[in-house]
Amino acid sequence: MVRSIVRFAAFVAVIGAAYGDVDFTPKESFYLAESTKVPNVAFRNGSTPVTYSPPGGWTLSGGGSKVTLSPPDKPQAGATMQTETITNLLPATEENVKAYSELAVSRLPREALKVTVIDAVVCPLRFDSKTMVEVTLSYVHFGQQFSTNMVLLPYKKELITFQVTARTPDFAPVAKAFRASLYSMQGL
Repeated sequence: MVRSIVRFAAFVAVIGAAYGDVDFTPKESFYLAESTKVPNVAFRNGSTPVTYSPPGGWTLSGGGSKVTLSPPDKPQAGATMQTETITNLLPATEENVKAYSELAVSRLPREALKVTVIDAVVCPLRFDSKTMVEVTLSYVHFGQQFSTNMVLLPYKKELITFQVTARTPDFAPVAKAFRASLYSMQGL
């Protein structure tokens, strides 16, 4: 019996280490704006709550290490916020932009063709004064042209990725809405 408990505790410790401190399981939340309750979402960063206001009308699904956001009127568009534990995280610097670009390309669907890195820079957006790398890509997937933008945040022992993807004709407004929503994130 004691061995079973010890094994279970070790298993829970491994699972916790695999997910890291950031948990993207969405929970309903709100904030007060001039005595009006405004709905938003709360995640966890260890014991600290992370609040976030998704773009209006977008739905959230998933949780744990990855949450998916879907806009209401663009079926081939969406965004994700994902965390993964990585042992050798590179800092988000100009010297490492190329390595982060290669990582972004590797995360595209394996059927992606005609992959082009449109832009790769150290991102002006910061979370808790931490720098990030932003990579914008275009590619063809099953005969359709797509664009994606990834903001990669090396955070403690985790890599947090904020990614938005849409067919290229729909990309600009979808990316703008998702990017604007990232400025609402507090507690990360």
